[in-house]
Amino acid sequence: MQKTRDIMGMPITIETTDQTTEEVLDKAFAYFEYVDEKFSTYKETSEITKINKKLLEESVYSDDMKKVLDLCKKTKEETLGYFNIKTPDGMLDPSSLVKGWSIYNAAKILKKEGLINFYVDAGGDVEVSGKYSNSKQ
Repeated sequence: MQKTRDIMGMPITIETTDQTTEEVLDKAFAYFEYVDEKFSTYKETSEITKINKKLLEESVYSDDMKKVLDLCKKTKEETLGYFNIKTPDGMLDPSSLVKGWSIYNAAKILKKEGLINFYVDAGGDVEVSGKYSNSKQ
């Protein structure tokens, strides 16, 4: 089964060779929609937009926002500053990390639902699990 949806401004494809239902894939797509609503710098209602507009105090950031910002800080340190989510105008844009993070988490959702053989492709970034249907192994 293969499904593609446009979410987060890009095509996201999930394909599995395992027996499953559309509802299982819908759970992963719903996760991407959640991430888009929380982290999109283009949506006025997103948490990151509210942070950038100084409408939210750090003490009320969601757990996922805290996780992502911590990962961004760690990545900035590990890359000696080459990775930086602060834009020239001082805004935060964690999109470059969020895409891979969301793919990884969507794959965890699929595994929790019992899928073994699948891939998740979001705008060219891919997470794979198991074997391809034409695999000889």
